[in-house]
Amino acid sequence: MALVALGCIGAMVLVVGGGITFLALNQSGGEEVAAPLESESATTEPTSATETDSETDSPSSSAAETTEPPEFEVLSPIDRPQGDADDIWAVLEDNPLTDGSLPALGSCDLPETPVEHSAEELQAVLDAAGDCLNQLWATASSDRGLPWHSPEIVVYSWPDVPTSSCEEDTFEEDFPRVCNLDYTIYWPEDYGRGAEQTDPELVAPAYLWDLSYMYMIRVAWDSSVGAYYSGLDGLVGKDEDLGPEVWRRYNLQMHCLSAAATMQVPEQSRPPQEFRDALTDENNWSAGDPPRSIEPSSRVHWLAEGFGSDGELSVCNTWEADADLVA
Repeated sequence: MALVALGCIGAMVLVVGGGITFLALNQSGGEEVAAPLESESATTEPTSATETDSETDSPSSSAAETTEPPEFEVLSPIDRPQGDADDIWAVLEDNPLTDGSLPALGSCDLPETPVEHSAEELQAVLDAAGDCLNQLWATASSDRGLPWHSPEIVVYSWPDVPTSSCEEDTFEEDFPRVCNLDYTIYWPEDYGRGAEQTDPELVAPAYLWDLSYMYMIRVAWDSSVGAYYSGLDGLVGKDEDLGPEVWRRYNLQMHCLSAAATMQVPEQSRPPQEFRDALTDENNWSAGDPPRSIEPSSRVHWLAEGFGSDGELSVCNTWEADADLVA
């Protein structure tokens, strides 16, 4: 079974008031997702509920009518989810990351990190932020019967790419490589909103935000939500309307969950209001290149929903949202 890597796209660097500079990223990158099986019978759009007379009279059709509704199950990363596009969409609407709440952490200590920080100081703040996010997602995963593998974080200086289970040519100078094959996040030394701050009090919380976004690649992999999305994309991805729509729904769910996770740490370690205001300002985002682009209004809507969710995962259920909210 082949594994495919999704591309890493960094849209642009945006500078906003209050000394906050951040990278507007249009999609998570570099994760290995289960490649959909090629099939001549695969449809490019959800199948219709209307059947022909011959289908209605056939034994196979009668058996299908008694089939239980599709349910979520943890998949191997190389497995394809069962069912047609409607079935997989229904599972994503009710996937484990749409129900219940994220735990609130009692402690999350981030080291003071200067604006001009060394690679060792960067490693220290990322390790501390990773400890917080590992506690959060390990508990959330266990509560839902999902596996969780805490990733290691390796800071490196481009172009000295570390030895990895992922191919060297999948690393990029300006984006971390989340390698699900060895549970490691390879972090270029100059990457991140944390690297762009001019206020030392914002550096560590900004890196927590950066890392939370990268963790969603790991969450999607371990939870199998990424595999279900990949299966759905394999069925509808070539449809000029549905393909981009399911891509947006998946990415916006991850944006929302990432924002929600950063608010479950104690207040002193959260991204401060000034930083959150910048992230939820439409003027600080570009839509990106079509067809797989996200309108700034949709992006800031789901970021704001995540920040204000109090950890309630149903708030981030983009799969049930009206189309105008995922434009």
